[in-house]
Amino acid sequence: MATYGLPQNRFLSILKWLLLFALLAGTQVMLVCSSCYTDMGKAWQNFLYSFSLFSMLWLGNGYVSNNLNIFVSWTESPWKRFLLTLLTVLVYSAIVVFFINWFWYVLLPKRDFSYMGTPKVRYTMLTQMLVTYIITMTVHAIAFLRGWREAAVNAERLQKEHALSKYEALKNQVNPHFLFNSLNALTSLVHPEPDLAVKFIKQLSEVYRYVLDSQRKEVVPLEEELNFTQRYAFLQQIRLAEGLQVKLPTDVPEELQIPPLALQMLLENAVKHNRAWAKEPLKVTVSIEDDYLVVQNNYQPKPQHEPPSGLGLANIEARYEMLTNKKMQVLPSEGTFTVRLPLLTFQ
Repeated sequence: MATYGLPQNRFLSILKWLLLFALLAGTQVMLVCSSCYTDMGKAWQNFLYSFSLFSMLWLGNGYVSNNLNIFVSWTESPWKRFLLTLLTVLVYSAIVVFFINWFWYVLLPKRDFSYMGTPKVRYTMLTQMLVTYIITMTVHAIAFLRGWREAAVNAERLQKEHALSKYEALKNQVNPHFLFNSLNALTSLVHPEPDLAVKFIKQLSEVYRYVLDSQRKEVVPLEEELNFTQRYAFLQQIRLAEGLQVKLPTDVPEELQIPPLALQMLLENAVKHNRAWAKEPLKVTVSIEDDYLVVQNNYQPKPQHEPPSGLGLANIEARYEMLTNKKMQVLPSEGTFTVRLPLLTFQ
């Protein structure tokens, strides 16, 4: 978030700011220097003095302040940023005010350096520092309020996206087609394999429990999401047998987190849109690469299936936009379909 408005690398933008500083300098000369109306040399000298003061104070403080956003954010550490801003503005403004006044009052007129200690120069520099501080703190207060409002808007957007995620997740899970397939698979297990049927029921109940519990969360530990995905994959493998092969990572660091049901949505999409036959198994591989969770499956689209709605990927992407600056990556190719989910860490 930029605190100061600054010229862009375009001619018209630079010209606009130069004209603004010239207008401010001209106004300063007309208001303060009454003798400048009759003495053009003095008027021109006062104009250049004011122009250099306005431009260097505004542009310098602007670039310094905007670059502070790289190290300390207003929204994350407001008090630390406020104190750092006070210090940098004080040091930079003092240096600029001193050297500009030294240049115009001592160097050009060829006066002795002791002239800098006269009441006139000291009062001028003190007034300039005070005005600069008032303007700078006003600009930063506006920037802080703007950032706070932006954070509030983003929080509201995140809440809406999370609500949409809960709706989509429940709709996908409590889907009549999914329930029909699950119960049909369960029916085929009851008599020939009662032990497997009991395990199936247990896994199914754990799946629904996780879906209900995750509704209240924006992120969950990656290990929990992988355990849930393993249960979900088990249910699908009972129905698809050797047609579905899922490989999940082990030894996952505890600090890694992910939006809930994001991985399940990707697995559901893969099963929904690709053939999963014994002769042509659908192979889904989940791995951790750098700071991403990489989900890849072989691309073998079904001959006939309902067109993709795109809601699953769009929803995951929207939730990530609220949580991090890192982007979800969708990388389709001729033989594979890959999605890279940023892994999150929070203090």
